[in-house]
Amino acid sequence: MADPAQVIRGHVQPLADQAGLDLIDVQVKGAGARTLVRVTVDRKGGVDIGSCQRLSGDLSRALDESDPIASRYQLEVSSPGITHPLREQRDFDRVEGRVVSVRRRVDDALDEVKGTVVKAADAQVVLDVHGDRVTIAYGDIDRATQALPW
Repeated sequence: MADPAQVIRGHVQPLADQAGLDLIDVQVKGAGARTLVRVTVDRKGGVDIGSCQRLSGDLSRALDESDPIASRYQLEVSSPGITHPLREQRDFDRVEGRVVSVRRRVDDALDEVKGTVVKAADAQVVLDVHGDRVTIAYGDIDRATQALPW
């Protein structure tokens, strides 16, 4: 039997692409009438509630037709929120202009840097930290998330 999350991903990916959204994750949790289908999307500049609602409606109709989950389920479409991990160029590209907190490896220690994403390049991200440019290689990042600006 096919993985339900992969089947749903196959339905949501073209819908997200059509809506100009990046599909971040699809999760299917629980069982029976308590099944939750959670779809996480984002895009550069952020995603608004209207975009989530439209995608939810389109996906709901597509899933009603294909019926990939035998039982009743709850469908949730949302943005990743500020605690979603940032790992690679496309993650940092989506949050360009936003404040992030990056824990990076420096020699044998960990260092915390908080700054605004200026650019997500191929191998590194460039942050503005109080007017200074700080470049961090993706391979040196231990953990990174969006941060509140205060």
